[in-house]
Amino acid sequence: MPQPVRIPAPSRPGPAPGAPRPSAAATRPTRWPIYLLLFVIAAAVSAITVYKGLQPNDEGLMLQAARRIAQGQVPYSDFWWYYPPGQPYLLGGLWSALGPSLLTWRVVRVLADAAVAVLAYALARREAGPKMSLVAWGGATLAMAQLPQPHPFPIALALALGSLLLFQRRPVLAGVLCGVCAAWRLEFAGYLAVGVILALAIRPLPGPERLRAGLKYALSALLVAAALFAPVVAAAGLSKTWDLVIRYPIIDFGKYQGLPFPLSYDGPLNTSSVGGFLSDSFENMLQFYLPLALLAGLAASLIALLLRARRADWAWLAAAVFAVGMAHYLIVRPDEFHTAPLAVMVSVLAAWAVGQTRLRVPVPHRRRKVHATMPFPRGAAGPYPGQVKPAEPLLARREGQPPRLTPFVGASGARPRRLLALLPALVAALALIYVLAEGLDAKKLALEEDTAPLHLAVADGVQANPRSVGPLEQAVHYVDGRVPPGRPIYVTTRRSDLVTSGNPLFYVLALRNNPTPYDIAAPGVVTSAPVQNEIVRDLEQTQTPVVVRYLSPVTTSPEPNRAGQSTGVTILDRYLAQAFRPGPRFGYYQILLRKNQARRPHRRSRRR
Repeated sequence: MPQPVRIPAPSRPGPAPGAPRPSAAATRPTRWPIYLLLFVIAAAVSAITVYKGLQPNDEGLMLQAARRIAQGQVPYSDFWWYYPPGQPYLLGGLWSALGPSLLTWRVVRVLADAAVAVLAYALARREAGPKMSLVAWGGATLAMAQLPQPHPFPIALALALGSLLLFQRRPVLAGVLCGVCAAWRLEFAGYLAVGVILALAIRPLPGPERLRAGLKYALSALLVAAALFAPVVAAAGLSKTWDLVIRYPIIDFGKYQGLPFPLSYDGPLNTSSVGGFLSDSFENMLQFYLPLALLAGLAASLIALLLRARRADWAWLAAAVFAVGMAHYLIVRPDEFHTAPLAVMVSVLAAWAVGQTRLRVPVPHRRRKVHATMPFPRGAAGPYPGQVKPAEPLLARREGQPPRLTPFVGASGARPRRLLALLPALVAALALIYVLAEGLDAKKLALEEDTAPLHLAVADGVQANPRSVGPLEQAVHYVDGRVPPGRPIYVTTRRSDLVTSGNPLFYVLALRNNPTPYDIAAPGVVTSAPVQNEIVRDLEQTQTPVVVRYLSPVTTSPEPNRAGQSTGVTILDRYLAQAFRPGPRFGYYQILLRKNQARRPHRRSRRR
């Protein structure tokens, strides 16, 4: 029986007999120069504003933890800490090697931002062309270059993207990256592992091969994560580590620090003129509705990809599940500090959705068509006699009959589904444009922000708001002259019964230790009676000479959660009023001096 086939057109002539055959690596065009160029540009975009701004709470809690680790303390055991140990140990090692500085973590952040942008470009290239991948790189670059913090998510996100790029070919190495990611952000590693395991489970391979790949990934991730957590768990104990790393973030964090999703804009709104709206309201609204735009872009991208999905497209499921995890990370606290991971993933998925949307059925090039009824010699199109392997997978062949379009490509399937996928792809494209516009606007505002250099030993050129620089420098110099090196100080907030933010950065700037384990002003923790009794006991045992009360309104700002409600516990406030007297005040920094201590001359220690 004649067998209809499609004959591929010959491409290039083969090598001469006896000549060496070129390897696949030699014939494949290298992309390393492109990656290097994109890395340098992304690093430059991040670096031009990374030296601007101080964050008393977020920057302070991470650097104070790094200081403690550099002094030999262990998180969860020697001080209260609920993040995984990777970031403070990295910064603590750099602190020990290079000395105290506010600039070191900023260099690490710039490198991590650039790595995330390049990895997002490489991931986008899996399913999109170079132009759309470049747009995704721009969205990731601008998203990561906003509001620099020493938080662990940039490194965790880079590790997760690397794992998504490698798990198809090298599941063991991808699992290692997932295990390392767990030491930076445990939930990122969890979302990543779920996505990869699901993708491997639907991979079109025999069951044993799928099981083998999944086990390689899961076991390598578990072993690496266990090895990284083992030292701190051994020091603090499994129960205490579980309570701080697992229970508190899952149960207590959302209760005390979760925020409602921003839907109703209540900021400044100037509708008197187009110019007034653009100058007074547009930028605020652009930032306010970014979380909503990201969720809409994620949903639209997933719908567009699902409408075109086949089992052969199994690998994208891992990135989709991880992106949904990043959406959950944002929804828990949808503020400007938690948008970047989802913005990066939306940039990648939107590039996939837009890049794969075509209204025309793709026709392979460089192929000669043969009529379906034309006979063909047996065995000439396959390795075995009588075997014919169709060159075009979208056409289903039947012996002796014309080719039949599959339901995916047929007139009743392909074009309607592609038309149906066009609308969500358009929404995904608009979300990607939104990410680019908001990122450009935020970067412009950061460049225009008025800042002044901070003249302190550990600042190393970092700049802050000019109105806060003077009082902060005066307060640090006063404490430096009043408290000898090696003696502790304690930094507290306006009220002990209601706390939404703190200032642990003052310990870092003054290079003085905290006599208590509580650097983080965590609502529900430092506002509880047992913890305040413990703080009072530590202050009394060490006879801490100076307390710095940070009076900024941000420490008691109203929030629609349990952090914005008073616990009624004022044990610490009553103790401070009884044991300390007011000293000088520098802006928001009120100095409290112990009553029963003799006044010492203001002699500053030598500082570089």
